[in-house]
Amino acid sequence: MKIISFEKEYGASIDTKTTKFTVNRILLDANDIRTGYMYLGRDDKIPFHEALADQLFMIVSGEGWVCDEDENRISLSSGKAAFWKTGEFHAAGTDTQMSAFVIEGKNLNAQNVPVLKNVIKSE
Repeated sequence: MKIISFEKEYGASIDTKTTKFTVNRILLDANDIRTGYMYLGRDDKIPFHEALADQLFMIVSGEGWVCDEDENRISLSSGKAAFWKTGEFHAAGTDTQMSAFVIEGKNLNAQNVPVLKNVIKSE
């Protein structure tokens, strides 16, 4: 048995003029599906960008916000997720702190990611 850490200090820090968060990549596979665990601290954000693949952004702890190209922030907390299709512009961030499990890949749908059936709001 091996004990593995995906705590913040083991992640890769992404810090530019417009982006700040830490990510531990969980999975990279030949079918272009990637998973990661992101840590966003006080006032960290992921700025507006185009989704290069379908993205499921699942809040595991804390709270924050997401928005699409209309720039209206939607507050989310633990147990909620945002889903963006390839080509959609979006952003995310937090005023306090937030951790998120992220799945990215081509053609994510309710067949291969069943949690996508649990839609509670659609924009």
